[in-house]
Amino acid sequence: ADIGRNILNGKVYTSNFSFYNSAALNMNEFVGISRWVPPAMPLAITGFFKIFGISDLSVMATSSFFYLLLVLTTYLLGKRLFGSLVGFLTALAVAVNVNFLEYATSGASETLFAFEIVLAAYLFILGKKRANIFGFLVLILMYLTRPQAIIYLFGFLLLFFLLNFPIKKALSYFSVAFVLGSAIYLLFSKQGLFAVTQHLPGVASSDALRGGFQEIQVLPILKKIFYNLYNFYKLLPEITSPYMWAFFLIGLIVWTKDKVVNSLKIATIFMVGTTFLVTALTIPLYRYLHPIIPLVYLFAVATLVWIVEHIFKTKKKVVIVSFLLVFIFVVGQTLGVIFLDSRFKAKTVNKGRAPVYVELSWILRDNTNTDEVVVTNLDTWGSWYGERRTIWYPLKPEQLMGLEDKVDAIYLTSYLIDDENYYMGPEWRQIFENPKNPKDEFIAKNYKFAGEFKVPPDENYEKQEGRAILLVRK
Repeated sequence: ADIGRNILNGKVYTSNFSFYNSAALNMNEFVGISRWVPPAMPLAITGFFKIFGISDLSVMATSSFFYLLLVLTTYLLGKRLFGSLVGFLTALAVAVNVNFLEYATSGASETLFAFEIVLAAYLFILGKKRANIFGFLVLILMYLTRPQAIIYLFGFLLLFFLLNFPIKKALSYFSVAFVLGSAIYLLFSKQGLFAVTQHLPGVASSDALRGGFQEIQVLPILKKIFYNLYNFYKLLPEITSPYMWAFFLIGLIVWTKDKVVNSLKIATIFMVGTTFLVTALTIPLYRYLHPIIPLVYLFAVATLVWIVEHIFKTKKKVVIVSFLLVFIFVVGQTLGVIFLDSRFKAKTVNKGRAPVYVELSWILRDNTNTDEVVVTNLDTWGSWYGERRTIWYPLKPEQLMGLEDKVDAIYLTSYLIDDENYYMGPEWRQIFENPKNPKDEFIAKNYKFAGEFKVPPDENYEKQEGRAILLVRK
């Protein structure tokens, strides 16, 4: 959103939020996140900004638009392969998925990425030359949407080869493409190696973005893969419906004589396995697993309907029972979250109030100048809501030595200070708790106390007391 706002305001493709210097990436200057954010989603948000104006609503409208396209395309894919019933039930399962509903209302790029995955599958299974051309264009767009698109590029190359060549040639061609493509990607992708080597067990995934550096060691990386895969297995119900996982796995032993269906199933198995493996190898966030869920649901629902068809012989009973099962296994869980869990949550928040990080960002905006560079622990919120150029604070204050001429102010807040990825270390915490008398020599010499601010619990959404301190350059 920040990139889109800058584009609309006549600036280049850039963000007002930067990571701290990264030794792991050989970066000696502040690393703006625009360097790592592919352009598809920011450009889409820019388009919605032009239509609806710059606001949170425009950001949400962008992700909601792609959510609707995802649901529609899922229906078309399911209908093409298995008929209207499977298409409708799969689209319904995707539409009520809690994670996709959250992404649709938060401006996340997951809805666009998942839509591209389903659209690419639909285009390739059409088996027409023009459709294949558009399919490869979607793969390019996919690469311009999310860094992990390389997984799905290989997956859809496998699908293309399986659909257009005999099985032995298809696997041979794919093996060559996979080996060469992986080598080229790892050779030129600093981001890929960074994710593998700098996010190790016992180390917060954000440390490398705050100036931390980890020595490359093979054994810790192997341990990371093992434990992350184990955690994924243990927590499958938190990733998506466990019942759909069960039907998907059952479907692995159910094969048809339809080459198109079998080819997409093989490609889906490859993409699911590779997605889990690469996520375990890099940063184990569930949101990196979710884009493949529509294809998992497709084969899960197809298996469910196949089982029902072998039990009930009339079409009407098949439709009713299949719908009831999808309702119980998927829809009911989401309805519980919306209508039951939300009732409890409503008692713990202040409806109609801005989140505490927004309130803290507004305080930053009102107490600093537009052209100032601010080091803060507010993540991207300080640049979006605070409308300032912000830098995520390093692990320790001493890491700012030599940069005092570039940093105009330091703004520390109570926002997630005990969270693993935002953790405020003892050096910063001493400054935060006693800003008038910081013990750190560098801070005491170069910065002075400019104010302490509080946000009462009854004035923010989370009902949390917010606190912030501001230091400015002497």
